[in-house]
Amino acid sequence: MPRLNRSTLSAVSVALAMCAAATATAGCGRTDTKPAPAAAPHEAPVSAARTPEPSLSASPQGKESASPKGSEQSSAPPASQSPGGKAAQGERSAARTAAVLPEGLAKLPVEKALGWKPDGPLTSQELRGQKITLNECANVAGATLWQQQGYLSSAKNAAGQQLFFFPDASSAGSAYDQLVADMNTCQATSRQLQAREGAPQDAVVSTTATVKDGTAWSRHWTGVGGMSARDVQTNHLYVVRQGDHLTLFQFDELAERPGPPHDTGTDAAVLDVLAGLGAQN
Repeated sequence: MPRLNRSTLSAVSVALAMCAAATATAGCGRTDTKPAPAAAPHEAPVSAARTPEPSLSASPQGKESASPKGSEQSSAPPASQSPGGKAAQGERSAARTAAVLPEGLAKLPVEKALGWKPDGPLTSQELRGQKITLNECANVAGATLWQQQGYLSSAKNAAGQQLFFFPDASSAGSAYDQLVADMNTCQATSRQLQAREGAPQDAVVSTTATVKDGTAWSRHWTGVGGMSARDVQTNHLYVVRQGDHLTLFQFDELAERPGPPHDTGTDAAVLDVLAGLGAQN
């Protein structure tokens, strides 16, 4: 066998180091979405067009569960936790997780009907410029800390609470405004995806409630796979901005996993509860 000289071995070592670094910095997995009922009569459809960008993703899973598993269907921040289950973020940990703990979920008006149970541990991740994709339409950019807790309903539909912290209130406000703009184009974006995948172009996105610095949406459609299950479904998204953070809640209803239908008439109350949870931070 030919002998490798010192310069050749050095070049090989550098190449291996670069490869390992590239692997370590690869993106997270992703979470799929899924739902079932049609939009209520009082909901106002919204539309327009936008193409989603690649990024980390954080929506309820459309297949098995809503907790971050790091698989093809689940995308959540790598867990950074202490033995007690709280996010290990130094002085920022305990006080900043109130809005994503199971105790908070129990206060939501829809919890008793849907019977959510935690699916995996709370996850927490420091962010350095990554965009976090919420669904096929919207993402969150500019956050410095992302916390998430996944759930499964009694019908095995996924849900997730999320908390995003920003450098300041202005950055949080900009992220909220962009998220609202993204969702205002979600109907057209979803139908473009359906057309590309050969699925029925039946997506209907509705704004179901608004409060000060808070909005709720529903999307009823035939999913196209990827972040959403290939099934008739309704996705629900709630976002509230307070100071330097956004509090989010998402859940899905899949036609193939029927459960008590969600009444979107309670969505304003859901936003109010989320605002109260966010205020604890």
